[in-house]
Amino acid sequence: MPELADLSALTAPLIRTDGAERWFDLGRDPLASIRLGDALAAILRARAVTAVLHWEGEEEAVLAHVVAAAMRTPRVTVVQERGLLFTSADLPDSSTVALVATRFTSTRTPTPVAAMMRERGHRLDCSITLHPPRLHLPAPQHRSTPDGH
Repeated sequence: MPELADLSALTAPLIRTDGAERWFDLGRDPLASIRLGDALAAILRARAVTAVLHWEGEEEAVLAHVVAAAMRTPRVTVVQERGLLFTSADLPDSSTVALVATRFTSTRTPTPVAAMMRERGHRLDCSITLHPPRLHLPAPQHRSTPDGH
């Protein structure tokens, strides 16, 4: 299974900069994007992920598309509108999902996605970001006992 630290070599051809900012341009080198998708798919396949989620946006969609295509799993967009989250499509019952992102921001984090997935009977197994290359695991959920503790 590829290590996330090894992803830097795969993401390097996809990074653009104007000197002040860096961003991913996954359309810049389609073959490099496919190789990146294959590497991320190997990581998620080993974790038994059954669907790939992504935030809205062109680069996010391309990233999720190449990962989901390599895994042969559904790709679903997470949409945030007026403070509410919803998905572009329903997931199969009891899906184990991963959220892939070029990066997280203060308004786009995995925490609300994990809550939405739990409410719908799914499980967010992990999230992967490209900048920085990191596998994010959700915080364990504490279950209360019948007496409320």
